[in-house]
Amino acid sequence: MKRFTNWLRNNRKTLGVSLLVSLAITIFSYVVGNSIHPMAGEYAAQKQISDFRKFLGLQMGNVPDSILFINVCYDKELVPIEEEGMPVGETPITDREKLLKLLTAAKEANNYRYIFMDVLFDGLFETPVDSALFETIMSMDRIIIPDHKGTTLADERLYQKAANADYAVTWKQLTFAHYQFLHDDSIPSVALKMYADRNHLEDYGIKPHWGGLWYTDKGRLCKNGVTLFINVSINGSLLDEEGQVRERNYIYLGADLLDMDEVVPIKEQIEDKILVIGDFKGDRHTTYVGPQPGSACCINAYLMLMQGKHLVNWLNILIMFIVYTTVGTFYLRGASFQTLFANPWLGVLMSFLSTATLFMVIALIAFWHEIAFNMWVPATIYSLIDTYVQKRNLFNKKKNEKNLSTSGA
Repeated sequence: MKRFTNWLRNNRKTLGVSLLVSLAITIFSYVVGNSIHPMAGEYAAQKQISDFRKFLGLQMGNVPDSILFINVCYDKELVPIEEEGMPVGETPITDREKLLKLLTAAKEANNYRYIFMDVLFDGLFETPVDSALFETIMSMDRIIIPDHKGTTLADERLYQKAANADYAVTWKQLTFAHYQFLHDDSIPSVALKMYADRNHLEDYGIKPHWGGLWYTDKGRLCKNGVTLFINVSINGSLLDEEGQVRERNYIYLGADLLDMDEVVPIKEQIEDKILVIGDFKGDRHTTYVGPQPGSACCINAYLMLMQGKHLVNWLNILIMFIVYTTVGTFYLRGASFQTLFANPWLGVLMSFLSTATLFMVIALIAFWHEIAFNMWVPATIYSLIDTYVQKRNLFNKKKNEKNLSTSGA
């Protein structure tokens, strides 16, 4: 104990600086993680863990009984399209008459949990059933449709039922790996609006503070942006990467639902279900589990909210703070992985254990337990500290050698 106390006393300045750096990293990681953009390393760590789980034969992507995926990829109709006021042909859109039939049956039964209809009602297109369809949507509870920046919905009233369904990429991260709940601190995402509706929350639950510096949900510190974990995925030959036909875990709107109404009534198929309606063939995004529809990504974000995974876990924060402080103290004392061992061969081996590799290993462990970890911030900061300290030590060494040679002369 006395030895440890003496060590603390002798290294109190280094330890103090390391604690401040650890605090700065913790706060900065939280702030940066709340943005809409994915962080470097998120996809890589998720992909490696996903591949390892597949190698072990672990079950992934099972759809719970409470969710019913409805595919509209083959339920299309042709509508005329114009450019600069001149007709140029026709384009396929989701069959709105079939959507009207489904919603009419769902409204009459009123036994569904929620409906996420991932179909964009673009104002560029019109069909004969639009008036009846939009009126039905507006008259229903527990339903949401997507909205995207740069598009105009076909009916102004639809904005009351809409939420943002956009996501962002960077030049280095072109995958759907990150999800932001509240856009521009005021515009709710699809997942957040579903979460608020299901829990009867005001202000969508998540509230920004100090211009979006930090966020709370029912008084608890939370994250506005999360690494997206996909625990529910769409399976089937449409999305198979390896050419192997797998049993699909969705149904088709026309063939399996509407056409089979007399055999298995719609009201029985939708009872106590969250209906997720979308084009699972045309609307696909790159994720760490393979191509997935945007609707599946939004549903996984919603499930993360319902499971409280957006709430800040203080135990995880404490563990990482201790790790940051340990690594920071190690570097600030002028140490490096190579100098840990007297054996030159071990020194060469340990030199490959860079800062980035260290935090990549931590990220892999975290993602295995489905704990989001932003490795980019600590890896960057500690790499800079390591480089600075090593360069400073080298400069001081050369300076001392020069002084010794001068005094010897």
